[in-house]
Amino acid sequence: MTPGRRISPEALEDAAKVLRAVAHPLRLRLLEILKQKGESNVTALCEASGAPQPAVSQQLARLRHEGVLEAKRAGSQVFYRVARPEVLGLLDCVRRTARGGRSS
Repeated sequence: MTPGRRISPEALEDAAKVLRAVAHPLRLRLLEILKQKGESNVTALCEASGAPQPAVSQQLARLRHEGVLEAKRAGSQVFYRVARPEVLGLLDCVRRTARGGRSS
């Protein structure tokens, strides 16, 4: 975006929707895991996050409903992956924020 050019109201609405969707510690952790693994099933996400299955399933459903994640069925398992890779850039922002803005 060039200086002085405004972000459209539609783009701001979309960004706010995505930010609301990911604004939860467990949802951010799940995105971080999926960034590393590419895709994963609920069992593996529970193990990697340390969260119980009902909580993980609930948060995955929210992310999927908001279009942040996609799911595909393989037999009896469901595998999740990030549908909007640009959202993963938010994790870098979270890291910088958690360090008080320091880059290292």
